[in-house]
Amino acid sequence: MPRSIKISTLIVLFTACLIANAIWVPFADAEKLWTEKSGQTGISIGSSGVVGSTLFRDLAEKMGPGVVNIRIMEKAGRQPFNPWGQPPGFNQPPPDKDGYRQRGEGSGFIIHEDGYILTNAHVAADSDQLQVALSSGKLYKGRLVGFDRVMDIGLVKIEAAEPLSVLPLGDSDAMKPGDWVMAIGSPFGLEQTVTVGVVSGKGRSLGASPYDDFIQTDASINPGNSGGPLINVYGEAVAINTAILAQGQGLGFSVPINLAKKLLPQLKEKGRVVRSWLGVNVRDVTLDLKEKEGLQVDSGSYVERVTADSPSHKAGIQKGDVIVRFQDAPIKNSRELPTKVAHTLPGTVASMTLMRGEKRMTVEVILEAMPGQN
Repeated sequence: MPRSIKISTLIVLFTACLIANAIWVPFADAEKLWTEKSGQTGISIGSSGVVGSTLFRDLAEKMGPGVVNIRIMEKAGRQPFNPWGQPPGFNQPPPDKDGYRQRGEGSGFIIHEDGYILTNAHVAADSDQLQVALSSGKLYKGRLVGFDRVMDIGLVKIEAAEPLSVLPLGDSDAMKPGDWVMAIGSPFGLEQTVTVGVVSGKGRSLGASPYDDFIQTDASINPGNSGGPLINVYGEAVAINTAILAQGQGLGFSVPINLAKKLLPQLKEKGRVVRSWLGVNVRDVTLDLKEKEGLQVDSGSYVERVTADSPSHKAGIQKGDVIVRFQDAPIKNSRELPTKVAHTLPGTVASMTLMRGEKRMTVEVILEAMPGQN
């Protein structure tokens, strides 16, 4: 089910969690688990891009078979967390003949004909057993290949005896507010439910992690939709439906598919994700901070603290610096820097532009893995 999150003011403290260099799988060198050729879907909206009267019906028919229902099972003897909000032991279903009891369910979508399925980590990571139901009704036992709780992404595999319908992945960076999207999933166990809306916003942070970068949509998302695809009008999955706000309606949040693409090679090969570490605590540039510290810029990541013996410390970065550029990307706020660094290979010599008082300067920092991580 989607996580229910209350928005609060967040000053990002950037100490990225990561694991040893040895398990990093370079994105460029890894075999892709997906296709990006939307022509395989048979969906056409014309050269003008105008949404036709049967577009969403056609999308549902073509994309639906690639969306699966994931049933989370656990041993009946465990005290379960119930995703519907009921206390343990309340109205629990009886265990099956193998001693498993259904704890809840979510969604996922097939990204490779070999049976790889993309979903949320919070759907699949804590189960004793996964049961995957195809749109045809066929049931398979799912194996959790890998997951990343920080970005809430999970990779599941089934050994299917039948040809699988694969959803191509699109370009989430190309999506803009106002673009039409469709969500397919199993809200409250109602499989193959289709909802339609638009992209309401991008780059949303809910305070869940320093790397929050959600796509916001008003396409209806409910408990059970988690892990299902958000699909554009070309029949491509552009995000993974992930979270809702308990106090809001029409406020759904999805993980951009381009972020998932960066993590998939590592999830497949090692089951977990490596992130680089910079070793600074940063905050947004505000008007009060600018006036108090005499800053010469209106945006960027203001360095509040530098960790001793960290990559930043070794590169000469100081408290009070404002980082305005990382590699070729401008840094507009404190959320952008952790994300850029986290998705850069440890060992990379990264160029950063910063303002130190009135002086604009460029430094090079060698990114590292955080000590003590395996």
